[in-house]
Amino acid sequence: MKYTQLELRLKTKDNIIGRIQNIWFIASGVLATLFNYYWHGPEVHAWDLRFHIIRNILRQYFAKSLPHTMSNDTAPTIDFEFIADYIAMNNLPNRPLQSSTGYNQEHNIEFNSKNCVEYNVPHYGLSSDKLNQMAALDKQLAQTGHPRSISCQVLVSTQSEFANCDPNCVLGMGPLDPDERIVLYFHGGAYCVGERSLTHMHVFAHISRTTGLRVFSPNYRLAPRHGFPSQLHDCFMAYKHVLSRGFKPQNIVLAGDSAGGALVVGVLLLLRDMKCTSPSAAVLVSPWVDATCSGDSWTRNQHYDYLPALPLTDPFHPTRMFYDAGRKFSPAMLKELQCPLVSPVFGTDLKGMPPMLVQMGRNELLHDDIEKFVTKVKHDNKNGCVRLETYEHMPHVFVLFDFADAAQKAFSSIGSFVREHN
Repeated sequence: MKYTQLELRLKTKDNIIGRIQNIWFIASGVLATLFNYYWHGPEVHAWDLRFHIIRNILRQYFAKSLPHTMSNDTAPTIDFEFIADYIAMNNLPNRPLQSSTGYNQEHNIEFNSKNCVEYNVPHYGLSSDKLNQMAALDKQLAQTGHPRSISCQVLVSTQSEFANCDPNCVLGMGPLDPDERIVLYFHGGAYCVGERSLTHMHVFAHISRTTGLRVFSPNYRLAPRHGFPSQLHDCFMAYKHVLSRGFKPQNIVLAGDSAGGALVVGVLLLLRDMKCTSPSAAVLVSPWVDATCSGDSWTRNQHYDYLPALPLTDPFHPTRMFYDAGRKFSPAMLKELQCPLVSPVFGTDLKGMPPMLVQMGRNELLHDDIEKFVTKVKHDNKNGCVRLETYEHMPHVFVLFDFADAAQKAFSSIGSFVREHN
């Protein structure tokens, strides 16, 4: 098949020319930010210069690294295998974890026969069928002696009770004692970005610091190479894996941001519907609970957030790339996107949720979708299990701006919430 030629702003080959191309892409955004900040003043007075620079680099990355001018009809002619390589080659910059902040170790999670699962959730229709196809393939691979695996980061903060411990002792996958509590964190990145969780290492370190717990983060398969429900299946299997290592459900806190927040809710719905024991609590930071992006805040907050407000007819819309890359958008796809395992905000039954902390920024595009989701969860769970915190002037997943006061307050709140639901 002949693929459409694309005009791409970032490197397509890891050579000196490609690196210069990427440096200029970032430098141009920094220079424009400096000019606007000192000539016109801050866009939001609560943001300092550093905040403006990082927000604008993120905005430029999400808005301009892919050609968002393509028509819906061109979707089948785009080589999304190449796009997957392109995204991986141009992953978001990450700050190396300093030894004074925390330390981590990457492990392998093997999906062996003991952990294979069958999803008895026919009420989710097509999503259920896709999940069972993936589960059956994993079972087949395990039975033939070639089990599939993903990696998982284990991280501890050096400012926690683990500070004086031997890293080799505390970075394993098993419990340090029979009743150890952990945070199982699903990273965000529109299901496409965040390879090996490297973009979130400092977020994990802060959460470990304020909760006093180790953080486990499975590196689920990424879109567009792996479409829905690959990410949900991997996260569910990761939860099963930590149980098989000896952790108890009541000692696990599920957490996630953006796409990872939606994965947390998806795993909780599957656990509830399959009559499995749920974890003790859940923490959602700016959860992407509506893949159709239908809330009014997608228009109202365009000026403030770093996420671009793209039409669903754009083949490079994150929803399109993670759900079924290369397929034309249609009313049928829109209906499929309203499955609660894809977009939890459309769930008609959100009962049985554990205590849940939801954090969002006032200025983020997802604001109204998150608010609607929280209202539904509160309605379906009469025990007051949901706490919503809205942080003024903050964009999407503002905890990535971990130097900001709002982010530090959010981390402290997560620590208090986790201890409260011990």
